[in-house]
Amino acid sequence: MCLSQISFEINQIRAMEISLIHKTDSFILCIILFVAMLVMFPLGRIAGTAWRRSEDEPKGGVSSILSALFGLSAFVLAFTFGMSASRYSNVREIIVEEANDMGTALLRSDLYSDSVRNEFRHDFKDYIEARLAYYNSIADTVLFNKAKRDAENAGNALWSRAIQQSKLSNMLIPSNQMIPALNSMFDIATTIEMTLYARVPDLIVYMLFMLALVTSFIAGFTTSSGMRRKDWIIITMFALLSSMVIYVTLDLSRPMRGIIRADLGQQVILDLSRSIK
Repeated sequence: MCLSQISFEINQIRAMEISLIHKTDSFILCIILFVAMLVMFPLGRIAGTAWRRSEDEPKGGVSSILSALFGLSAFVLAFTFGMSASRYSNVREIIVEEANDMGTALLRSDLYSDSVRNEFRHDFKDYIEARLAYYNSIADTVLFNKAKRDAENAGNALWSRAIQQSKLSNMLIPSNQMIPALNSMFDIATTIEMTLYARVPDLIVYMLFMLALVTSFIAGFTTSSGMRRKDWIIITMFALLSSMVIYVTLDLSRPMRGIIRADLGQQVILDLSRSIK
């Protein structure tokens, strides 16, 4: 894939709409969920008390709905967690693959004369450092965009140098080795860019949050006794554990932004950068 195609795809990605769920830190989202679940429980109890007062006794299996909701919530949570874990694994693997592609292209600069080799290695140094800055500044839009531009400029310099060398009659073999290596390095960078923007659909996250809130509401609705201290302890622990599990699920789906970071490949790229003299 040529650099113009890569730039076109990156510009398409930049134009993608970033939703409120994606922009908001997962910790803040789960704090809001925790508080909302604590609020929904007494609201459900108030609604249940008023309903029982008007109807004398509950009719139908209202309590059984709570068990069904628990099962449905567990199903959606397991599905979302699976998507998040798969995304985390994919990001980690392709960053390691990018590090390997960088190392391969860097080694093939040794096929050229010393002067050309040094020029290639200088450009590789700029490119690798820009990619490191790219990974380290994902949460900062300004620095993130700057790192992408720097990587693109360094990549253009590498590509132009490889094309110039390919036109020399005695550089056919080195060029046949270097150009495919650069193509692979640029392609994997585009793949990473797209993978980072491909996320768990917002509709699934909204559904997960809605199920948690409805479960708390119906739990309060089906509570017949007065709110005792142990009831508040139980509902608080339920809301806390639910929020924590959802937080881990969301954090896994953001492997370059959260606490659980897929930064194994970054260390390999950093070691590669330090090896260039």
